[in-house]
Amino acid sequence: MAPLPHGRGVLPLREVAVLDRNAEALGVPTAQLMASAGRAVAGAALDMPGRRVLVLAGPGNNGGDGLVAARLLAKERRVQVALIVPRSDVRAPLARDALRKLPKAVRVHAAPSSDRLTKLLAQADLVVDALLGAGLQGALRGAYPVWVAAMNASRKPVLSVDVPTGLGTDTAVKAKVTVTFHDVKEGMTAANSGRIVVADIGIPPRALSHTGPGEMRLYPIPKADQHKGQGGVVLVVGGGPYAGAPALAGLAALRAGANLAIVLAPEACAPLVQGFSPSLIVRPLRGEALDFDARANRDVLAQFVPRATAAVVGNGMGRAEPAMRSVPWLLEEFERAKLPVVVDADALHAVGQLKPQLRREVVLTPHAGEFRALSGEDLAPEGDARRVAQAQGLARKLRCTLVAKGHESVITDGARVKLNSTGNPGMSTGGSGDVLAGVIGALLGKRMDAFDAARLGAWMCGRAGDLAFEEKRFGLLATDEVEALPAVFREAGLGWKKE
Repeated sequence: MAPLPHGRGVLPLREVAVLDRNAEALGVPTAQLMASAGRAVAGAALDMPGRRVLVLAGPGNNGGDGLVAARLLAKERRVQVALIVPRSDVRAPLARDALRKLPKAVRVHAAPSSDRLTKLLAQADLVVDALLGAGLQGALRGAYPVWVAAMNASRKPVLSVDVPTGLGTDTAVKAKVTVTFHDVKEGMTAANSGRIVVADIGIPPRALSHTGPGEMRLYPIPKADQHKGQGGVVLVVGGGPYAGAPALAGLAALRAGANLAIVLAPEACAPLVQGFSPSLIVRPLRGEALDFDARANRDVLAQFVPRATAAVVGNGMGRAEPAMRSVPWLLEEFERAKLPVVVDADALHAVGQLKPQLRREVVLTPHAGEFRALSGEDLAPEGDARRVAQAQGLARKLRCTLVAKGHESVITDGARVKLNSTGNPGMSTGGSGDVLAGVIGALLGKRMDAFDAARLGAWMCGRAGDLAFEEKRFGLLATDEVEALPAVFREAGLGWKKE
């Protein structure tokens, strides 16, 4: 979608929670964002005619924005609030706080009947829709479609908060005006959102340009009834002169949440790979180096490709001629099977030499030397604006997603860009790149978009390295990064509680 008239971009709905959390990590608390949002909504409402305002509020932060606006509007308008749930069910702490701060002049109707709601709507000159924001997934449920239908049937002018409730579904509020925050949201048009007012509520630019703890909001949470394999099966094809690299990639994939990690490695190093952990499924390939000219090795690969949901290629494979020749063939096989792929280490040199056709579901993870092998040019130094442009250009040229590794890694698919600053000098130890490849492979295996998997993987690995550095300092090993990955989930509050 093209940029809209306010001169900025279009913000995908999934990015809203990411931005809020990243802003918080940068010192702008959600309470401050809500206060700014409420002021913006109140200001827009005061520009519309009518003295009697009815705020319809949900139980989350979107409802909180509406409640803050109600408090401010009460100074100049007659305001009533209709909560879609009982007071005790207002779940968001900030929304509960905003509810407590409403002046006595604002009458609150908690979970009113349909008839009562219809009467409240009939009495209002202006309706503020603060039921649901950009976090809606799927169709409206419960009382929401009834309330949306009542709003639309009332024919009263509606001011929606952030997005019209139900945007993108069959049952959506018909707003006259929508006050949206930071950027126009994906899917918003004048036809479905009325006049769109973009309000700057103080989200720092770095919250959008850089990865942060908000990226963890993108992680696919497993369902309670998930079975083995449903959370992703990562196929690692590597090894030869090095056994540790494919083992690290496989172990990192498991620690990042993959259900299974299968490693195919030449027979000389396969037992060494297996020796790293019984959690890895290891199968030997004939020869001292990766060689898929050999029919027997193609048969082994054919057994496991149907089971895999993502592949990782190149870790520890070296640059023997059969291995380098095998890379484009492997990429063709994975494309035929519709497998997303991470290409790392010496496989990047094969891509640079042989120039196979790539695709958006391929993630390349070059350091500066590998970037040169891929592009034929030196990557600009850290802090140089040309670095981002170079990475974007190469991603567009190769039609893939790229992680240009460095102190501040550049993640891009040629259009979207994120910078990642997690990590530390202790991570310059051998094997850190293999860990990154395995983590991104795990996220791809969970069917994440390649760009999202790459930026989340970069942040997770860097954060794991930072947590491990607190104890290991400059004695940090790549295995320490792998073992710190569960702490990243714990820190983000990602878990599962049996009901």
